[in-house]
Amino acid sequence: MNYLEQERQDALAVSYVLGSMRGKARLRFQGLLMQHLSLRQAVWRWERHLNPVVEQLKPVMPDASVWQRITVRLGWSAFEPAPAPRSYWKETFALALAACLALVLLLPRLEPVGPQVPAQLAIVQNSQAQALWVVKWEQQQLKVQATAAVQPLTDADYELWMLPENGQPPISLGLLPQQANTERALPPSVNGLKVAALAVSLEPRGGSPTGQPTGPVLHTAQLIQL
Repeated sequence: MNYLEQERQDALAVSYVLGSMRGKARLRFQGLLMQHLSLRQAVWRWERHLNPVVEQLKPVMPDASVWQRITVRLGWSAFEPAPAPRSYWKETFALALAACLALVLLLPRLEPVGPQVPAQLAIVQNSQAQALWVVKWEQQQLKVQATAAVQPLTDADYELWMLPENGQPPISLGLLPQQANTERALPPSVNGLKVAALAVSLEPRGGSPTGQPTGPVLHTAQLIQL
């Protein structure tokens, strides 16, 4: 399949942004985003077109089962509630609410000191739309909270990468926690660069030995300005 044809890139980008691309197809596409700048540009372009449409939707009061599904996806509940009829809009509302709850409940607030740069947030999810990590990018600090849905590893590590918008190679942001949370300073190499996306790869214990992703790309996520 030729992923460099513009029509094919647009079709894949729309499916990815709308969430209709799922499972293994979504994982394959996330890997391709690491390799092709033109694919990342197609995703950014369609996000700018489609996100304002979603923002204009009127809020709908969810039923009681929505909160149950949110707690399961965040790993706060050990039991899946009885299945209910699928509803695209209810699930979309649930994911948006999950992101807000994760920000409020999982990440501490900083007292403002001096000129403030808007913070950014990313929710790293698996193919079942379960939240794995909540990433907060603020000033020169990176805060990461792992959820109970993260699969623990004994012989490998999860590594977080920044994909620069200008097409430079990925920049390592360090290893991801497999439980609890972590906070670290951002590397100086990211200064002045715009973030296209974040990516998570599977690496040997201790992280990539080359400074670039060596294992499969498991997940990607977009930073959203708060």
